[in-house]
Amino acid sequence: MSVPQLEVEAPVETVVQECYQAIIEKDTITLTVDVNNVNQFEGELDYSYYQKDKSFGTVFGNVKGDTIFADYTFQSEGKTSVRELVFLKKDANTFVEGYGEILETKGKMVFKDKSKIKFDGNIVYKKINCKE
Repeated sequence: MSVPQLEVEAPVETVVQECYQAIIEKDTITLTVDVNNVNQFEGELDYSYYQKDKSFGTVFGNVKGDTIFADYTFQSEGKTSVRELVFLKKDANTFVEGYGEILETKGKMVFKDKSKIKFDGNIVYKKINCKE
């Protein structure tokens, strides 16, 4: 006698693309992320500094309440690096990038003490329309 097999479909992930931009004098930072319904996101981050080397790479992280913790893997001056980032969601259209003392651990720049991260509004990302 064979036991009937129950077929279970994998849950469909809902993905929403969101785009944000921060402009600081002549510098522009663009964040494009795909957020899914399991509180993960991934995307691209592009730091375009005026008359300086730009930095472009990928972000992958987790959403915890109003805070996003992410790893930013990027190319700058021909070198690949990884840096921990944190963003605080101020409202539906605004993120603020956190900053604090960092140190290198296992080849990755990380925050020394996450409880001391500051969100003073140095880099404020406003929601923009995503480019198709």
